[in-house]
Amino acid sequence: MALTVLLASAGKAAPAEKLEIRFCPEKVVRPYPLDSIRGIQGLLVQNIAVVNKGKVPRAIAEIEIALLEGDRVIDTRSIKGPSLDAAVRTAQAVKAQGILELAPFQFCDGRLLGDASFSEQTKIMPGQALLLMQQVFAYRGARNRVRVTARADDMGSEVASAFIPIDAAGSATRFRWPLAGTRTWLVAAAASFHTTHRWAVPEEFALDIIAVDADGNSHSGAGDANADFYAYGADVVAAADGVVAKLVSGGPEETPLLRKPDEAMNAYYARIGERQARNLASGEAGVVGDGVVIDHGNGEYSVYAHLRPGSVKVRVGERVRSGTVIGSLGSSGNSTEPHLHFQICDRPSVLSCAAIPPSFVDILLPAADGDRPVQSGDLVRAGKD
Repeated sequence: MALTVLLASAGKAAPAEKLEIRFCPEKVVRPYPLDSIRGIQGLLVQNIAVVNKGKVPRAIAEIEIALLEGDRVIDTRSIKGPSLDAAVRTAQAVKAQGILELAPFQFCDGRLLGDASFSEQTKIMPGQALLLMQQVFAYRGARNRVRVTARADDMGSEVASAFIPIDAAGSATRFRWPLAGTRTWLVAAAASFHTTHRWAVPEEFALDIIAVDADGNSHSGAGDANADFYAYGADVVAAADGVVAKLVSGGPEETPLLRKPDEAMNAYYARIGERQARNLASGEAGVVGDGVVIDHGNGEYSVYAHLRPGSVKVRVGERVRSGTVIGSLGSSGNSTEPHLHFQICDRPSVLSCAAIPPSFVDILLPAADGDRPVQSGDLVRAGKD
């Protein structure tokens, strides 16, 4: 991996003793504001793999994660002993649950591990990897690099160390709101840590957008049909100028999956999980439903998912302008109720990509405490500029 740096004590390391540190996402990690007024950022390092590329076992004693500003270490975290044992157990649980097969995008589609297998202990055999997942940091001020250091207790002062840049900028493309009209929308999920988006590599900064009435309801009546939902059928528009790079179709639009009266929350989540597993097993179409991917240049692609089947109005290769209607809001694919899933990716894909925080230019957050990026639970009104 290009980001890996191998360091040896007094040059004693032989090729057989090499450890390699890999990241997923591979190029950069991106923070998102926790509190814009106080300048506090939240950073999630999704995946770190320590791979034994040598010919002898390596007993990992400690993994240290440091956040740097320039060459100066500002924050450090040492993971060893019971914490390191817990990381191994977590990786084993992920493997046992079949997440590698159901959600390969979460591990960069095999690039994180390559041909390495999971280690079941902190001693990693040749060809095995120790996986450390979802390390969260909160900080005030600037940080521009993450350094990960792995120390093996049978290598003396010998270590393997690797760096990955922190990119605090949002998208270079400036986006308008991806829905037409002047109504106020509710962002049901965004990059906040208490929603599921932040924990998934391709959708870390994605928005799930719905419409609600004055009482906060997203639908009329019992919400048994998609047409009962206020957002259903709304015009979805290109959020910036670009070229249509990809269309996805084939995922069914099922009936809404709302929590039943008096249904226990764990039972409701079990129903959601059952449908989600089925959708994931169906591949991209099962997850996305009908969707559009637009290329804006600069390695930035906007994604519009869960569109109403048959409503897409654009074709691959077509040049679109900001505000062009590209389809209708629906509930196809992995969706519990009609909503628009909007995200920015670094590749022309919906799943096999890393997320980029969107930079918006035309929105107002009427209930916010200042001008700031969108957070989960925000009301959003388009047409600020």
